[in-house]
Amino acid sequence: MNRRQFMEGAAAFGLAAGTGLAERMAPAAFPDWREGLLDIHHISTGRGPSTFVVGPDGTTLLIDAGDMSDGRPDDTVLPCLPNAGRTPGEWIAAYIERFSRPLNHKTPRLDYVMLTHFHSDHIGDRQKAVREKNGYALSGITAVAEHVAIGTLVDRGYPDYAFPSREAVVASNPKFFKDYLAFVDYQRTQRGTAVEAFDVGSHTQFALKRAPGRFPGFAVRNIAANGRVGERTVFARERRPDENMCSCVVTLSYGAFAYYSGGDCSGTPAKRDVETPVAEAVGRVDAMSMDHHAYVDSANPAFLAALRPQVMVIPVWDMWHPHAETFARMTDTTIYPDERTIFATGLHEKAKARLGAAAAQIRPQGHVVIRVSEGGERFRVFVLERDGFSVVDATGELRASARA
Repeated sequence: MNRRQFMEGAAAFGLAAGTGLAERMAPAAFPDWREGLLDIHHISTGRGPSTFVVGPDGTTLLIDAGDMSDGRPDDTVLPCLPNAGRTPGEWIAAYIERFSRPLNHKTPRLDYVMLTHFHSDHIGDRQKAVREKNGYALSGITAVAEHVAIGTLVDRGYPDYAFPSREAVVASNPKFFKDYLAFVDYQRTQRGTAVEAFDVGSHTQFALKRAPGRFPGFAVRNIAANGRVGERTVFARERRPDENMCSCVVTLSYGAFAYYSGGDCSGTPAKRDVETPVAEAVGRVDAMSMDHHAYVDSANPAFLAALRPQVMVIPVWDMWHPHAETFARMTDTTIYPDERTIFATGLHEKAKARLGAAAAQIRPQGHVVIRVSEGGERFRVFVLERDGFSVVDATGELRASARA
């Protein structure tokens, strides 16, 4: 896809200049980011999670960019959103282009990309109708990078991809992992992207780049990956952990506000439980992206009781997201009594039927954006329509919690 085609794709979101946005947006427009705000965008593509963060000084971070377009029966997954005219990676790139505009970049770029783990719904997959460029297939993050420059790419395995073993990593995404390795090499050698391994315990790997001294209350804390939670070893490679158990886990904090993102971190059964030690390291948060799409093996009671989120966001692409057992835990006030609001980037009709009346507790679906006020004392949540950025749902102002 060339630049002209890309901008045409962006226009399908109502994102390109000269598309009559003023008429379409009024009166429920989402205000542009300005310095001092923290925006966390959960992008709705229907094919995997992708979270775009704009820090208070304009530093940008993308967490995951997946694509599950092939290999599943059509009646078990969401359709490609907002439509199938572009790939999920291309839609993510268009979204980033629009919401990067207040940063005044000449061309779209990301300061950081963090890939939590190597499953296709988080990094991409080799599709049936494959498009190749630079020696690799364009899907998920590799498609995003065709349109958005990446400053630093961070994943859990660089440079040897050997935890728990090279064979296990390759097997986690067998059709696409060779493409991903070619992509990493090309970005590093031809486009000047810095590539790093996720540094468990670091508070500085994802540092503000433009005005860090103005916003000392902002930090990204690397909590866990590859069997380590801080300095604690939860499991070793000899236990043959699955890919989800190795997910990179981070928290974002800004003043009193705290947000959690843990990829596909698992909480049950006991032999796969990473959430409990993670919860001990994290403590209370105000908002979170639900682990493993709120599937049955996530959000165990100890984890929820420790984090006590006011806002939960479910990144959905499958009919089992969220699982009814997990959703029951998420809404159980005996686990923690605080009020909570639940959002989802989509909801499959089969999931809705399975949840029954409980599905009404999930707010309308779309791009879910958490906007944190300057200094981090308050925040709101907005749901934006998928084919534009008008607000279709919004919370009132919420106060960030003092963390234990």
